[in-house]
Amino acid sequence: MVDLPEPGTEVVETIYGPVRGVFRQEMSQFLGIPYAAPPVGDLRWRPPASPTPWAEPLDVRTFGSVCAQDTTGLPGFGHFSDTEDCLYLNVFTPAQSEPGRQLPVMVWIPGGGLYCGGSTGYDPSALVLDGDIVFVSINYRLNVFGFFSHPAINAEGHASGNYGILDQQCALRWVQHNIAKFGGDPENVTIFGESAGGISVLANMASPASAGLFHRAILQSCSGAAITSAQSLQSQEHVGVALAAAAGCDEQTTANLRALSTHDLMAADAMAQQMLGVGKFHIGLVVDGEIIPEPMRELFSTGRFNHVPLINGINRDEFAWFQAMIEFHTGHVISDEEYPSAVETTLAALASSPVLGVEIPPEAIPDILIRYPLEKYPSASRALAAIIGDCGFISMGGRRTTRVIREFVSDVYAYEWDVPDSPVSWPEVSFPYGSAHSQEIQYIFPSFHGGCGVPHDLNSSQKELAKKMVSYWTTFAHRGNPNAELRKNPEWPAYASSVDNFMSLSLPGPTIVNSFGESHHCDFWDELTQVKVKFLG
Repeated sequence: MVDLPEPGTEVVETIYGPVRGVFRQEMSQFLGIPYAAPPVGDLRWRPPASPTPWAEPLDVRTFGSVCAQDTTGLPGFGHFSDTEDCLYLNVFTPAQSEPGRQLPVMVWIPGGGLYCGGSTGYDPSALVLDGDIVFVSINYRLNVFGFFSHPAINAEGHASGNYGILDQQCALRWVQHNIAKFGGDPENVTIFGESAGGISVLANMASPASAGLFHRAILQSCSGAAITSAQSLQSQEHVGVALAAAAGCDEQTTANLRALSTHDLMAADAMAQQMLGVGKFHIGLVVDGEIIPEPMRELFSTGRFNHVPLINGINRDEFAWFQAMIEFHTGHVISDEEYPSAVETTLAALASSPVLGVEIPPEAIPDILIRYPLEKYPSASRALAAIIGDCGFISMGGRRTTRVIREFVSDVYAYEWDVPDSPVSWPEVSFPYGSAHSQEIQYIFPSFHGGCGVPHDLNSSQKELAKKMVSYWTTFAHRGNPNAELRKNPEWPAYASSVDNFMSLSLPGPTIVNSFGESHHCDFWDELTQVKVKFLG
């Protein structure tokens, strides 16, 4: 039997030229549309530039390349790539959409620690077909190519440091200019992302340059460091100098820096034992004075951010995934006897990381161990993971971020995802993953399995929860709150700190949980990290 070629879509005109996609999975798919020029050669470490226009229809049936990244042996978000030509986006629309109708647009910003990852691997069919939306996913510059500070480059007079965020903003402007031609409503755009994708959403909420480019936001498992870390562009220049030297650049002029090969830059940052795609040099968001004008802590706590309705959520066992990746790479299983010292060394090591971002005083360790006794957890590793997850993701990224934004935005909805028996796409380790970081993605994007994990199907009850989650997400995109007019799901009230209410996305079905912070010692962590914020609600 001969396979027939998949039918192409009608030609759609964009501001740079016509494109023709493919009909697949009952969707019109436009894959690998260039939204900016390849950021190579003289365009490396510059704001994104317009692509060269084209006249003939561009065939967009396959995903564009992702940013250069080396994640050998890392069963996470990454896709190995050795090219910096990565500024592509994808558009998915319902094949049977009514002509002339403008649907809500959901723009997915993929995660991966701002070091790795890309838009491939996320199947939006449930969102598009069940939720009746237009879906856009994007690639952007990562690691040394997306977040790089160097005195020579910074002196050129253009926005510097946060090139990956500049790419995201360029893609959002592309959506504003083009999405109506694909049946999307440019006045109803929801940006959402998980992990570093969530941090990117927060960065766009904080950035004046993103004003008006989106109208709602969803954060999935966004770490607390996003609103606690405050590295300045200038304070990170020594990192860029050291990295360039490690790549073999002795005379560090702008021309010589841009002449460095992709391979040499990647090799200079590569670790012998990779962990979560993170390299030797600390690279990430910076306060550059323009795209991120001030520390995000100050912008959010004073209300100087883009006010939009928000869903913000975390997973109950966030750090279990990270702890599993550490064990996978090191081969070391933490013993019960090692537990106290492992807590102290891990907290110290993560103080300046994108996971935690705050220092925990050593004298607090005994009190922490009392609150997280070994007998409550299946292993020492899971006990340690509970500490780091509660302090970083759950107290800071979850409840604290929700409360700070709730000061200025009334439509804020909080959740905790907790389905500990969900399929796991990552390697087997010495402890159960539980409701770990990234595990919820498969409930929004069917069979998500990262860059190199193993896909698994949900069971029948998990599939029912996935349908409810997709309904909440897409209803939020349609209405600005997750509650449909004809309610099929349990009502999800806006967050109020007086009751500390989170939606528990769990089995047998979603339920509201009050006094959420008690189960994760959030008040303890707030006091320990010296958070003094007046909360409304």
